[in-house]
Amino acid sequence: MLAMLNIGLHAVMAQTREISGTVTSAEDGSSIPGVSVSVKGTTLGTITNVEGNYRIKVPQNAQVLVFSFVGMQAREIPVTGNTINVQLEAELVGINEVVVTALGISREKKSLGYSVQEVGGDEVSQTKSDNFIKSLSGRVSGVRVQNNTNFGGSTNAVIRGQSSLTQSNQALFAIDGVFLF
Repeated sequence: MLAMLNIGLHAVMAQTREISGTVTSAEDGSSIPGVSVSVKGTTLGTITNVEGNYRIKVPQNAQVLVFSFVGMQAREIPVTGNTINVQLEAELVGINEVVVTALGISREKKSLGYSVQEVGGDEVSQTKSDNFIKSLSGRVSGVRVQNNTNFGGSTNAVIRGQSSLTQSNQALFAIDGVFLF
């Protein structure tokens, strides 16, 4: 009975093989952890470890491995041996200019009937200041930066004058979806 079980186990193990390798960046040759490695046409898969190494058991008839990672171009590599090393290239994605107007309505910049101003990170970083709000002073029309010189005073950005329905024209900053008052 034990001999038959051993023969059956060898038959099952002979139907799969193990493929291993390393996934690196084509840009600088560094290893890439967390790359998805899957057998095309199946649900079999794994991910690379911290050193960019992977190890996957595939069926004997497996023909293609798919390597994918966010921000990198996916690659399909034919299975030719037991070791497959892969280099992934960065995927360049162009983003069209979109302006978010009142009530969260998105429009293309060229389709708006009014002027839109933009201050980039390079412009803000050129100004030597301890506060990024101070670096906006004089760069955007309709925005007045008020600096309180008292000890512990704050800097305010006032938009379009002094009067409003709520008696506050201070700017509301949203950074990565978090509102800063």
